[in-house]
Amino acid sequence: MSGKVSFDSSDARRIERQYAAPAVVEQRRRTLAALALRPGETALDIGCGPGYLTREMAKQVGCNGRVIAIDTSEPMLDLARCRCAEFAQVEFSRADAAALPCEDASIDVAAAVQVYLFAADLDAVVREVARVLCPGGRVVIVDTDWDSTVWHSSDPTRMQRFLDVWMGRYANGRIARLFPGCLRRAGLRIEHADAIPIVELAPDDSRYSGSQVSELARFVTGKGGIGADEADAWARDLRDLAEQGAYFFALNRYLFVARKPG
Repeated sequence: MSGKVSFDSSDARRIERQYAAPAVVEQRRRTLAALALRPGETALDIGCGPGYLTREMAKQVGCNGRVIAIDTSEPMLDLARCRCAEFAQVEFSRADAAALPCEDASIDVAAAVQVYLFAADLDAVVREVARVLCPGGRVVIVDTDWDSTVWHSSDPTRMQRFLDVWMGRYANGRIARLFPGCLRRAGLRIEHADAIPIVELAPDDSRYSGSQVSELARFVTGKGGIGADEADAWARDLRDLAEQGAYFFALNRYLFVARKPG
């Protein structure tokens, strides 16, 4: 898919904690509502991560349904298997979004959450999910567009430099604007599109942006002329703003529901 990002055991645990943040829990609720799963359906969770969404999908399709969950990271799959151990209807596979382990027209509903922004060839992965959907089947896509970020800083120029370098982590950091054309080219019809905002006034570890501070600082260090001292100063500035009651972070994730004609 991209190969630019891999997740080891430490990364997997960090992301597991991040997925328990209130903003991400709300995102998961909205994603499940958009999936509109029914008992007995066959569902696909692309990039299942630590398995929070997979578990909820399994509950909704029931014992007569089926959930196929894939991820490229074995540590992520280990967490997901543990989280979904009680659900016999869930199958896990180490696989890539560009080569789904599913037959043509075999999936009623697919979910791809925080996956496609890593895809080197966005058209290819969207064509691949279109291939596996049944006629009339639907896919729900949720991805961050980092161009939507508003992150208050005492040094806006430095903040923008850091965000520009951070954007290099992703194959498609400005992905939302690409989906309408990409879905159309794959033969899928968009039925709904919406924004899922994340707005936070504190950077503590239980919040999404709190976990992002340390992750972003690590990533940008040594890139774009950014040294460890500057990265530390950036993170310290955010903590100082929080102590002053002046911290602000916001970004949008974008949700698309698209259907395969038939």
